[in-house]
Amino acid sequence: MSLPPRQANFHCDMDGLTLLALAYLALPNLIFIFGWFRLPVAFILACVLFYLFLGAIGKRSISWRLECNAAGAAAVLVTAFTWAAFGGGSHFMYANHDWIVRDAVLGDLTNAEWPVIYQSLDGTDLILRSAIGYFLPPALLGKLFGTDFLGITVYLWTVAGVLLFLALLPLPGRLGWPLLLGLVVTVLFSGMDFLGLIIATGSMPIFPLRLEWWVPLSYPSLTGQLLWAPNHCLPLWISTLLVLRHRDGDDLPRIACVMLPLTLIWTPFAAVGLLPFIFMGARKVFGRLGWKAIQWRLVAACVFVSLPISLLLLTDIGGIAAETAAQVQPSAAVNTSAQAFSIREYLIFICCEFLLLALALTTHVRQARDFFVTAIAMLLVLPLIHFGPSNDLLLRLSTPPLIVLLAACLQALLSKNRPLRSATLWLVWIFLAIGAHTAFNELWRSATFQRWKPDYRQTLADRQGGQAAPHYAGRPNAPFLKQLLRSSRDH
Repeated sequence: MSLPPRQANFHCDMDGLTLLALAYLALPNLIFIFGWFRLPVAFILACVLFYLFLGAIGKRSISWRLECNAAGAAAVLVTAFTWAAFGGGSHFMYANHDWIVRDAVLGDLTNAEWPVIYQSLDGTDLILRSAIGYFLPPALLGKLFGTDFLGITVYLWTVAGVLLFLALLPLPGRLGWPLLLGLVVTVLFSGMDFLGLIIATGSMPIFPLRLEWWVPLSYPSLTGQLLWAPNHCLPLWISTLLVLRHRDGDDLPRIACVMLPLTLIWTPFAAVGLLPFIFMGARKVFGRLGWKAIQWRLVAACVFVSLPISLLLLTDIGGIAAETAAQVQPSAAVNTSAQAFSIREYLIFICCEFLLLALALTTHVRQARDFFVTAIAMLLVLPLIHFGPSNDLLLRLSTPPLIVLLAACLQALLSKNRPLRSATLWLVWIFLAIGAHTAFNELWRSATFQRWKPDYRQTLADRQGGQAAPHYAGRPNAPFLKQLLRSSRDH
C-alpha cells in the first residue's frame, strides 16, 4: 500500500497495488470467458487480455514496496475484515431481502452448467449474462467443494475487494488519529438522508429502518452499497480510484484500456460511469504527448475483448424499462424508485445528498478540480434519467462521482496543510455526521436483525415468478453470438 505519497498528491505510477487491483477485476473475467465461450474463442480472448496487461505495465519494473508501517496496515486490514462481515453475501449477520435473488444467482452459477440457461415462459432459452462477475470466483470454488463453503468464500472475496478499495484511498500510512478518522469517514460516508427525510415528510425516521429512498431517488451510502450490492459497488469503487490515482500520469490511457473491458461482466454500468473521468485524465496526456499518447494496438485489443462481452450484455436489452424522469408515472403498484418526483423533491434531494457538502468542500479542493466539478455535474443530471426496475442507472452511475467526493473529503480533512479554524471544514464535519446516520442504521440492522440461511437450491427463475428478469438474462438470438457461446455439446 503506497499510502503516504497518495495522501500528499494522490498520484503515482504503475505499481504493485494497481496491478493487484486490475488482477482482482480480471479473475472473474477469465472464469467467465472459459465458462461462457467456446474454448478457441476463450483462449483468444484470454491471450488478448494478457496482452492488455503487458501493455498497461509497459517496460518499467513494478514496485512492490509497502510505504506504510505495520500498525497502519493492520488498521486497514481489520477495517476491511470487519466491514465486509456485515455484508449479506456471507450470511454471518442479517442479509437484506435483495440477497434472496442474489443467492439464487450464486446458487445457479454453482449448481448449473455454464453458461447458465433458463427456459422462458414461451419455451425459448434465456442466458444468464449480467452483473455476475462478483459471484464467479465463489461459484467456481462452490463447484469444487460444495455449497457449504459458499458463505466464507463470498466473505473472503469481499474482504479482498474492500481491502483494495481502502488501500487505494488517499489515507495516511501510519496508525494515528488521521488514519482512524479517515477509515470511519469512509465506512459512514453518506448523504444527509436523515435530514432529507425530516424535511420531505415532516416526521422523524424510525430507527433502524432504512433511511434511503425518502424520495423516489437514492444516492446510496457506501455501507448501503456494500451490504446490498457488492457485485456492483466493488468494481466501481476500485476502478474510480484507479482513474483518480493515475489521473496525471502518462500511463492512464493504457490502464483504462485494460480496466474498462474488465468491468463489463461485473456491472454493465461501470464503463459508462467511468468514461467522463477517464476523459478528464486522458486529455491532459494528449495535451502533453498529442496523438502519440494513443497506443492503437491497445485500443484495438480493448475493443476486441469488449465486443463479444458487450454483445452478450446487450442481448434482449429492450425488455429493461428505460425512460426519462418526466415519463415515469406515479402509481401505488410500483416500487418507490419507479415513481415520479417533483422539482421540490429534486432540490431537497440534491442539497441533502451532496450539494451542501460539495459547496463546503469547494475552497479546499486543491487537486483534481476538474474531476470534482465533473462529479457534481453528474450527480445533478443523473436523477433526470430512469433506467432499470430499481432505477439502476441512478444507483450505479452515481457511485464514481460519490467516490470522487469521498476522496475530496479525505484530502481536505486529513491534509497536514488544512486550515485549523475553517468554518467550511466544520460544516463538512457536520454534514458527514448527519449523513452517518444512514450507514449506522444499515450496520445496526445487519448486526441485530435475525440472521437467515440462504437456499441455493431455489433458482433465479423460481425467485422471479418462473422466468429470470431481463436485467439478469436475455435471449441470445444473434447468430454471430451463438457461434461464440458454448452449447450443451461442449459440456
